[in-house]
Parts: sequence; C-alpha cells; structure tokens
Amino acid sequence: MKIRLELQDLAHYPFLKEAQEVIASRGYSLRTITGNPENRIYLDAAVDRIRDAAQSKKGRAWTDSDDPFLDILSYGLARILVSCIKNRSGIATLARYEAERAFFFLQTIEKNDALRLHIFRELDMPLLGDSMSYTRYIEITQTLREDTFRLVNRDLSQGQVFLSEEEKDLLLRERIRTLLLDQLPLDLPESVCDSLSVHLQVIQSIIAERTVEEYGDVEESRFPPCIHALFEAAVTGKYLTHSGRFALTTFLHTIGMDVTEIIRTFSQGSDFNIEVTSYQVNHIISQGSDGYTTPSCATMMTHGICSGKNAKCKLISHPLSYYRKEKKQNKRPASKINSSGQNNEEKEDI
Repeated sequence: MKIRLELQDLAHYPFLKEAQEVIASRGYSLRTITGNPENRIYLDAAVDRIRDAAQSKKGRAWTDSDDPFLDILSYGLARILVSCIKNRSGIATLARYEAERAFFFLQTIEKNDALRLHIFRELDMPLLGDSMSYTRYIEITQTLREDTFRLVNRDLSQGQVFLSEEEKDLLLRERIRTLLLDQLPLDLPESVCDSLSVHLQVIQSIIAERTVEEYGDVEESRFPPCIHALFEAAVTGKYLTHSGRFALTTFLHTIGMDVTEIIRTFSQGSDFNIEVTSYQVNHIISQGSDGYTTPSCATMMTHGICSGKNAKCKLISHPLSYYRKEKKQNKRPASKINSSGQNNEEKEDI
C-alpha cells in the first residue's frame, strides 16, 4: 500500500528511499552543491550534523526542523563526508547518532502507525502483529548484549518472538545503526573527496577531538596486559604475528595515536620496511566497517595473543573497555570493595 510521506516525515527518517527521491526530484547532486557557493549551506549543515553526533549528550532531544529539506540533504552529505575520511570511529559515531535520532522521533512524536509499519518494512523487519520470526530476530539482535534480548529469555511460539512496542523501536534503532555500519564507507571517486577537502579537514578535527574526549592522551601504563605485551614486543623489535600486529594497530589508532607514531612503533623490527608497514597500517585504519576494529578478548584468546590476564580482565570483554575503565579510574577515587572482596563496578562491554 502506497503511503503519503510529508517532508517533515522524511526529515525525521532520512534513510528512507523516499528521501533520496525528493533530493533527486529537486535537481540536487554533489556536483551542483559543490559547484554553487549558494548551496554550500548544505555541506555546512552536514558538518554541523557530524559535530552534533560527536558530542556526548545524555537525554538528547530533537525537534521538527524549520527546513526539513536541509535535514534530509545534510544526512546524505554527512554520509559522504565520513566516507571520505574513512575513519571507523567517525562512521560508528554517525551511525549511532542517526539511530538514536530516529528512535527519539518514533518514541516521542510518531503517531502515524502506517508510517511506523512502512519504516519496518523498508528496513527489512517484517512484523506479524506484535511478533517477528525468530530467524530475523536473531539476525537483528546479534549485536545487542542485554540479557533481555537473548532468545532463551523470550516468549517464543510457532517460530515467532513476541515484542512490546518499545522493544520493536529498540530493535529498529539497532537495525538502523548496523545498516549504516554495513553501508559505510561509500565507494566514492577520489575526485569527489578532493572537492570536499575544506569540509573534510573540519570533520577530521571533530573526530580527533571526540577521540581525545573519550580516551584522553595515550597512556601506555593504562594498556590492558595483552596490548601492553604486544606494544613492548613491537617497540623492542620482537616478532609479532599478523593477528598481533592487527590488534595493536587497531587499538592504538582507536585511542588516538597518530599514524606516524603507530608506524614508528614497529620500526625496531629486523624486517621493518617503511613502505610496507605504512601501507599495512594505513590499510587497517582506513577501513570503516565493523570488521576492522580491535578484536574482543574472546578473539584475542582464539589467536593466542591474550597474555598477562589479571583480575581486572575478568570484569571486561574487550581491550578498549579495559583501557577506558583504567582511564576513568585515574580520574576519580578508587572504587569501594564490597564484603566479598569484589569491586562494586559492573562488568563493562565495549
């Protein structure tokens, strides 16, 4: 059934194909935007969108836009900008932001049930009343860590998983996030990114500032044991397996170490070749998909590079979580120990 979508609807949910149709119908393209100074306001709006996404805000709220078309176009341009910088952290930041934004409108503003169902259908989330097939449910929830979404904890009947209204929206939020992660970075000609160089410099600065805000200065003393062992091996010229080099490179890049410093980390190896190492490091850090991120603790164990495991490791499931917790601990008084001798902090996933 054909549904009528207003411009404001598409501003709320700019990932819908109808939003792209509106842009095309008005004759806008990247060439017309970059080639006409009067249209640069759209690129500026895309930069502002990414800047807003990079800000850590709890209880974030959005309102209807005074210029819905600006919202629609800035979404598409933001995707192009983060694709050009090919920064996994930047892509993940935008994906999370867009998912949260759509979730907000679904929860607080959306009263149109037909539109809600349309969104679910467009994102390949078929519902049967208040339920979803268990096979699709498993696919969508595989990135969610909350126990409540584990299939064993769900009401299941005749292959259908029952969902509350809020759970439907939560799954939709996760679907939007993972869909964007799968889609980005876009495969763009180098000439396109060259034409956006001025705005890309701003985006890179925004992402770098967010990294510093999240992880602070790089502190070797806060590294988890596994990464510390890999780092020490690298700087002293000892042999590292491919999986070890990969884990160390992605970790150092994520916490904000400069590319030149990462390359220098491997420079003491007897087989060091600056051209080969530069290519390998830049290839790893330029990938924007989930596949090129720091391995989890389970993966580190599988590859035999989980070493020096200590009591703190039992509370986390990812090296970045360990580092983040260590940095936070350094900024506040030590956590209290309960009567059983355990730290009161809960286990943390990345």
